[in-house]
Amino acid sequence: MMRAIHQAAFFVFTLLAISASAAAWVAPDADDLAARLADNAPQCGRFEQTRWLADLDSQLESRGTFEHQDAGLVWQTTSPINDRVVMSADNDELPMGFQAVAPVLGGLLSGDWQALERYFAIELSGTQEEWQAKLTPSEANIAQRLDQLLVHGNQQVERVEIMFTNDDRLELTLSGAACERLEDDKHTS
Repeated sequence: MMRAIHQAAFFVFTLLAISASAAAWVAPDADDLAARLADNAPQCGRFEQTRWLADLDSQLESRGTFEHQDAGLVWQTTSPINDRVVMSADNDELPMGFQAVAPVLGGLLSGDWQALERYFAIELSGTQEEWQAKLTPSEANIAQRLDQLLVHGNQQVERVEIMFTNDDRLELTLSGAACERLEDDKHTS
């Protein structure tokens, strides 16, 4: 009887050890991921955005470009309307929705996880090649507007899902592009 208990305990311990080592092997290292994202952060790129508005029970789709400039992250919507927003901490004219998202997008697109850790608890999962990060607001002003973010990627951030406290949702698909190509697109539209 005691031998069976010891064998069962050994089996459970072995399973736990294998599970723990597999989890450590699978989950990406935060510092390595941050360094890789910073090294591969696109200066410019394109986005496709889907916004679900809970109050109106409707969905809005848009697309455009983004570019890191000295003034901040320039978010240029090109369809269905043409609109330009500069996301930076010192932009007092930034609409409320962008105020909550600005530090997030800036940190994500530049690979600055240290900036994100000031505002969010970050939980990483997946592998270095196919990772996911769950960001839960830890800063009160952001927590008033955002419930959580799910971020997916590889060498760069590829998709961001943002859940707002008012039940709205925003999904962004991002792809890096040469800045010159974005300028060419503007002149041909």
